[in-house]
Amino acid sequence: MKKILKYSILIWMLTSCQEFLEPVSQSEYVPNEVKSLDELLLGEAYAGAYFVDANFYSVLGLFDDDVAIRRDWAGDDSEEDAVLQLRLAFSWDPTMLDEFNNYDVYSQVYEKILGCNAALDYVDGVDGSEDDKNRVRGQALALRSYFYWFLVNLYGQPYGYNADALGVPLKLNSDLQDKGMPRNTVGEVYDQIEHDLLEAERFYKALPEDKQNLHDNRVNLPFIQLMLSRVYLYMENWEQAYVYGKKIIDDYSYDVLDLNSLESPEYTGYYNFFTWNNPEVLFLFGNIYDVARLPYYLGFIRYENKIDDWSETYNYILPVASDSLLGTYEDADLRKIHYLMLPPSPDGRGADKDYRAAYSKFPIQGVGNYNLNYNAGAGLWGTAFKVTEAYLNAAEAAAMLYGERQSEYMAQAQNLMTDLRTKRFPLGTPSVAVTETNPDALIQLVRDERRRELCFENHRWFDLRRYGMKEIKHVWYDESGHAIEYTLQQNDPGYTLLIPRTAFTYNSSMVQNEIRSTNTDDNE
Repeated sequence: MKKILKYSILIWMLTSCQEFLEPVSQSEYVPNEVKSLDELLLGEAYAGAYFVDANFYSVLGLFDDDVAIRRDWAGDDSEEDAVLQLRLAFSWDPTMLDEFNNYDVYSQVYEKILGCNAALDYVDGVDGSEDDKNRVRGQALALRSYFYWFLVNLYGQPYGYNADALGVPLKLNSDLQDKGMPRNTVGEVYDQIEHDLLEAERFYKALPEDKQNLHDNRVNLPFIQLMLSRVYLYMENWEQAYVYGKKIIDDYSYDVLDLNSLESPEYTGYYNFFTWNNPEVLFLFGNIYDVARLPYYLGFIRYENKIDDWSETYNYILPVASDSLLGTYEDADLRKIHYLMLPPSPDGRGADKDYRAAYSKFPIQGVGNYNLNYNAGAGLWGTAFKVTEAYLNAAEAAAMLYGERQSEYMAQAQNLMTDLRTKRFPLGTPSVAVTETNPDALIQLVRDERRRELCFENHRWFDLRRYGMKEIKHVWYDESGHAIEYTLQQNDPGYTLLIPRTAFTYNSSMVQNEIRSTNTDDNE
């Protein structure tokens, strides 16, 4: 007997796909065509460019060591709530999520998992070709694996640190239930993620070749394989992380964009790296607002000029690139120009050369001009899955294998990094080639390259977790310039977010994560 999916779950389908639904009662519907399930996924499981879904990644951009706070910022009373939210996230305050309006990633992501589960529950019983059914299966499994990867890295400890620690509950069907669901272990969640991705890969490989790698805003085979490379890297399965990273590089026509081909943003504006026009892009996901709410929208603080007694007010960015990040770039590195944006100066007279905005790779209309439409309807994607990550995943895996005395992987790591760096420096730059032979130094070089390449794409926080959760210090400057230092200790419980209160309302078996003790030092 077909399972019944409640109206509340299928609200999107009921408004746009009723011709594909068979009514069971006034509030319950059963899909009868595979097309309806494809559209269910599009409406309930995907995060698109034209509407806000779940504020994906909004907080992460303020946690890591790539971000700092301007010393000279100033605001007014109207920005008090925004500043408070920024400060709470910047200081890893355990109460932060209680203060963020409409920020409940935990529940919102589980809603998307429910959409995936619904498609999987129904797909065997609907009309349609086997190819179309396999594509629905592959999409649902791939998206579900991505969502669980995201959740377990927010709310569970790093896999390499303690795979037996509590992760998140695994919900693998669309049945509505009121009984408690205990948290699965981190290892169990990762096992399910791996299983789903391998199954998704199998379903996509069963499709005709011309349907395996479409760019129609839906999951494709390269995305699945890139996620496998990422997941294996996090699981410290270096062999498979390398194999799948190399698949993306060798089996498809994606290419690293040569930054030498881009004009200076001072004249043409900043290049949009999160678009299908970028030859690096495998898959795009989410609206810019889902990514930028805290680091950009809430950091867009009003500033009243106090130098020349002008009455004008200006907007500028409060979070900026940290000295730690800036110090990793070589002088000739073109990424300093194209990835690290110059914010407007406080007096509104052009770009501020003293800072680089903690925001990256979105279209801006020139140096010093922060005219970016971050609203839900802007049609700007928030997250890009790119071939550059495949290079970095494979290179790190190769470096780790070399560190385990598998000497043949040394050249693999060197060559992958050299191929990437060649398109990040002016032609003829002598320091591009990677020749490091010390295993530990090579691993660090690859990780530094990852930091430079993927800055502000919300990889760094998760990377720090799997690298060993090092100590991080953040300094907050209030409006008077008073410095307050916050410290996240190595292996601090703050590296794992607290489960939101809403999760306890409907789950009697939920257990909370350890709450960190706050630590602040005032430095005049």
